[in-house]
Amino acid sequence: MLAVRDNLAQCISALRANKMRTWLTMLGLTMGVATLITVMTIVQGANVYVEQKIANLGTNVFQISRVPFAVTDFTILTKAQKYKKIEIDDMRALADKCTTCDEVGASATTPVHVRYGDKELKDVNLTGLTANMVDIDTRTVESGRFFTPSEAEHRADVCLIGDTLVQQLFGGENPIGKFVRVGSDELMVIGTMEKVGSVLGQDQDNFLNVPLSVFLRMQGLHTTLTINVKAEGARFEQAQRARAAAAVDVRRHRATRCHTPRFRRAA
Repeated sequence: MLAVRDNLAQCISALRANKMRTWLTMLGLTMGVATLITVMTIVQGANVYVEQKIANLGTNVFQISRVPFAVTDFTILTKAQKYKKIEIDDMRALADKCTTCDEVGASATTPVHVRYGDKELKDVNLTGLTANMVDIDTRTVESGRFFTPSEAEHRADVCLIGDTLVQQLFGGENPIGKFVRVGSDELMVIGTMEKVGSVLGQDQDNFLNVPLSVFLRMQGLHTTLTINVKAEGARFEQAQRARAAAAVDVRRHRATRCHTPRFRRAA
């Protein structure tokens, strides 16, 4: 049996005898490791970018929804459609029972046509929000203001719009105080949201936000919602671990799918 020194000597001798193969092998290993590091860096950066720009939610927020945020398997989507819809009473039950939750809000989105004068935009994301989503959503108001809890409670016909609507409907002029039409509803613009731009080819400023009560009046009271839960520090894990879902399950007697905020709520 050869000693360790003899084995090393034979290895060095083999490397010297096959210099080209040695260099090619080293080059391949170096490129492989470098590629892996680059890909992992890009993926991690993409995760953060998607969290901040698409979902507009911080790392201290998670969602409970009927359908996963990102669907990679059609069978998951098909299965999710069989779940009962998440409604406003579910959000209220969660807000009452989750003691570790700092904020519990709800949202819902659907595409609509928006008109102003003789101009019209198609496939605008109409989003209904509870008033406290201003403290949950990371996107800030650029000008004007967010709607108040009183306005949400009384179904005030007010809205906030994204930069795409500001530019294409109002030509860059100040839209505050002007009215836009969605179907048969006329909404007064009370604020504009900060510009995000395009993310992965998708316009993130093509939206119109209204109080959730107004959204449900327009789209139907039984529209399925997404519950947004904010919890700080150690309480985040406590809120995320079954407490939020359990609070909803107790009222509904069914399993609710809970999605974590890691690469936007994969199932």
